[in-house]
Amino acid sequence: MEFRRAQAPARVAEPRSRPSRRALLGGCLLSLPRIVWMLLDMALVCGGTILGDSLFVWWGESSNLLAQYQLWVSNAVLAISVILAGSMVGLYEPSTLWVRSRIVVRCLITVTFAMLGTWLVLHLFMYSSLSRRAAACGTAVFLLSGSAVRLLCHAAVLDVRRGLLVIGQGPLTGSIIRSVRRGSVPGYRLVGVVNTDRSGARPSGVCDIPVVGQVDDIDRICREHDVAEIVVAETVMRNPKFQRTALAGLHLGCRVTDESTFYESTYGEVPVSHITPQWFLAADLKGHRQEHSIVKRLLDFIIAAAALIAALPLMLLIGLAARISSRGPVFYAQTRVGQGGRTFTLFKFRTMIPDAEAGGSTWATENDPRVTRLGRFLRCMRLDELPQLWNIIRGDMSLVGPRPERPEFVGPLSTIIPYYEERHLIKPGLTGWAQINYPYGSTIADARRKLQLDLYYMKHTSLELDLIVMLRTFGTFFLGSR
Repeated sequence: MEFRRAQAPARVAEPRSRPSRRALLGGCLLSLPRIVWMLLDMALVCGGTILGDSLFVWWGESSNLLAQYQLWVSNAVLAISVILAGSMVGLYEPSTLWVRSRIVVRCLITVTFAMLGTWLVLHLFMYSSLSRRAAACGTAVFLLSGSAVRLLCHAAVLDVRRGLLVIGQGPLTGSIIRSVRRGSVPGYRLVGVVNTDRSGARPSGVCDIPVVGQVDDIDRICREHDVAEIVVAETVMRNPKFQRTALAGLHLGCRVTDESTFYESTYGEVPVSHITPQWFLAADLKGHRQEHSIVKRLLDFIIAAAALIAALPLMLLIGLAARISSRGPVFYAQTRVGQGGRTFTLFKFRTMIPDAEAGGSTWATENDPRVTRLGRFLRCMRLDELPQLWNIIRGDMSLVGPRPERPEFVGPLSTIIPYYEERHLIKPGLTGWAQINYPYGSTIADARRKLQLDLYYMKHTSLELDLIVMLRTFGTFFLGSR
């Protein structure tokens, strides 16, 4: 989007449409004090535990005062553990209600930490106990009811439209403005653009974008148009004259970010064409931290070993079907690039005809004629990747990470796409943020887009994000998507 000088008078901001009832309800839900959600969770946990005790605990007399005392003490410990765990993982933050997967994953992590904390307190410090049946009922009621209530609130929150103000013009502001106006970015309404030209000349590359005033009018604009978030163009942030003025929105309770940060948090990817080496310095990548690597490796090994044992019967059936349906080996070994640029041998079920690459290495396409009938089904359900659990156990790969690419493709892509080699800073994964958010790709443009998603994962990697990726990957078994 290009701004040019024009003598036409500045347009005023678009009139705000009257919010719907669901939008009003969503706004009320977002402004609820955290104590309300905490009390709701406590009621669900305590109610579920009492229900479980009455239904599934058959020993002891209900009139026994000691038994009743132990039940209520244990109930209180479990409820407090849920509150503390939920606070640690961000369950009570208003931002949780904006994303369904975040609601489910944070409830799961809360239950896991709460059960561990309750067991430690009751058995190590209080020498008390809580029936496993009662505890399971309480946590199940919280997990099902608490998640369901939040998911219902999520539907109302999606109708809320927060005011978005853009200051200046930058390489990403045009796409941000167009996306918000098209409704591609839920939860926002465009207030307008602030003119940074002190001479008063009006920027008007796109004639119907409202210009709501000058930089000096930030306070008035934010109050009059109920601005919730301000996006500042990079050109503005480089100008010391405008930095202090742009940050004035913080004193009004607005969120203030630069255009790259807004793009990253909204789209879930990093605009690779608009970042510099300084981005990697400011990103504080967690993959290099020893404690993070140790925990991630331990979880990878445990989950992959358990999954390999559980999937062994299915893998035997797939191997038998592959042997019967077409000639050639059952497994396919291929060299891939891993962490630090080191190569390793990746294992998959063979899904193509023998000698599929006799004419040279080529990317697989969506409807590749070299894929067998069984291979097409395995690819659709991602069952062809089950042997990679052995790569995870060996330490070549992780459960979640960038998809490992072949060396013959990495070289050319690294010369064309900026920072492509930086995706090898962490271990490749069986699944990843790029795999669940972008379909199968076979072009340079696809590789660039997936790199943007991989860089986002590298910056925001966490247990919560890994669980989101794994849950959504598990859903592909039912949706049948690649």
